[in-house]
Amino acid sequence: MHQPFRAPVESEPESTRRALLRLQRGVHRRLQAEVRAFTGGNSPAIERYYREYTREFKRYQSVSSYGELHQTLLDSDLVLIGDYHTLRQSQQAALRLLQRAAADSRPACLGVEMILAEHQECLDSYMAGTLSDGDFLRAVQYHRTWNFDWENYRPLFAEARRLGVRVLGINHPARGPRSRIQERDGRIAESLGAILQARPEARLLVLIGDLHLASNHLPRALDRRLGLLGLQPRRLLVYQNSDTLYWSLAERGSEVETQVVRLGRGRYCVMEVPPYVKLQSYLSWEQALERCGDGAGRPDDWPEPSCANVLAHLVAQMCQFLELPLVEAGCEVFTSLDESFFEALHAASVLGEERVRQIHLNAFANRSCCVPELDLVYLPYFSVNHAAEEAMHVVMAKLDGAMRAERDAYEDFYAHVLWAGLGYVGSKIVNSRRRASTEADFRNFLQVASRRLHDPELAFRKLVARFVVQHKDHEGARRTGRRGRLKQIYDQEIEVRIEVTLALGYMLGEAIAAALRAGKLGRPWLRDLVLSPLAPTPSERYFSLIDEIEKLGAI
Repeated sequence: MHQPFRAPVESEPESTRRALLRLQRGVHRRLQAEVRAFTGGNSPAIERYYREYTREFKRYQSVSSYGELHQTLLDSDLVLIGDYHTLRQSQQAALRLLQRAAADSRPACLGVEMILAEHQECLDSYMAGTLSDGDFLRAVQYHRTWNFDWENYRPLFAEARRLGVRVLGINHPARGPRSRIQERDGRIAESLGAILQARPEARLLVLIGDLHLASNHLPRALDRRLGLLGLQPRRLLVYQNSDTLYWSLAERGSEVETQVVRLGRGRYCVMEVPPYVKLQSYLSWEQALERCGDGAGRPDDWPEPSCANVLAHLVAQMCQFLELPLVEAGCEVFTSLDESFFEALHAASVLGEERVRQIHLNAFANRSCCVPELDLVYLPYFSVNHAAEEAMHVVMAKLDGAMRAERDAYEDFYAHVLWAGLGYVGSKIVNSRRRASTEADFRNFLQVASRRLHDPELAFRKLVARFVVQHKDHEGARRTGRRGRLKQIYDQEIEVRIEVTLALGYMLGEAIAAALRAGKLGRPWLRDLVLSPLAPTPSERYFSLIDEIEKLGAI
């Protein structure tokens, strides 16, 4: 007699990993929908150009490393680096590659898409230090020809100046409104060919929009142009943060550890952020344009990227992940130092003076915060990390796991640590690549800062770091049987307490997230903690968590 088929039962670690992946894909789809709603979608030509780009990542050769990428860079004459223009991490990766190239004895130069070739004289003046930032941006008509956040690109120019690297504009103005993107590939190829011909001794690095790097886009145009010039430079293509590769790695559980992927000979992809962080950066840029009145050409009723919608989606996803009853976010969401947020705080009689001051300090430090007493959430800017952090806080508040002010300063301190820690866990569930300062970071900072005894700008940071390190030492002493309290920490001014509780909370959250991802803790364990984070008392809860996670080897 045939036995009925039974699907294999997933282990808790595997179940947790699959649930994390479902949640992250859900966040990605939500942000994709936000982008489509805001932009109205791409033109057919751009869609085709994008599809050709995504074909580059259908398969990859192997997981690689920065060491291998850097060595390949040193063996190359022409290095094309893909740029996601609104993503700061993309420009930072390019800066690190520039530093590696400049450390070699061979001279290097840098071609940038963001500057028109016709503005080279202005660029030379800026790099020579004879033009200020403002004068330079006006001279090259930056906000008309490029308009992506200059603050993300400025460090690259500053480092090139410091290293003595020549920077060259390679872009060209569009030839009319119907100018095709393929035509731009051809004209940029002409610019690069001229540079390679004029400076054969130099290694040329090029920062250009990532879609241009598809094999039949700029590389094909380069093949034609360089063939006419009789040049055969050794070429390296460095893509960044492919969505396809990220999800492929995530299916294997290796998306966090993998930093570089080898696609094939002379083709690598740097993996620094998840796909939805890229989309978040784009939406943040669009919001900034709207606030500055630069959203030219859009109808008056064009939708804005909705932080409230994303928060509500994250709350629902968090409930699903934790297998909790679905709760409605039901919060009013404020962003970007909205005056009405602060008016609501001051009009509320349920908030004490210190609580209002705490919220003010977080907001003005560009931190998010949840005010469950008033059903308010503040997000300083559109950020998946901030939104996920506060989504966890909303879930806790709606299910009566919210932080309550403790009369005792000692217990109130640990209530804030736990609140920060669980919020951070929420952000790590969504963005597993998020990083917080570690105990080692604080110890190293104190060691370095100790050589600058009279620097007033470091005084506050040194005070906070010292208290964080003292507390970690205190935790170690407790495990050997010593007891006691660090009264000097709990009685500090609120500005210091906020920084110390956040640091300790984020370290706790990092350890919980690591144990969760490794399968050492399961979703039922986390669900119980979310529902009852402060029992029996905040301090007992904190130290018991630290001991439990220490035994698991996650700290």
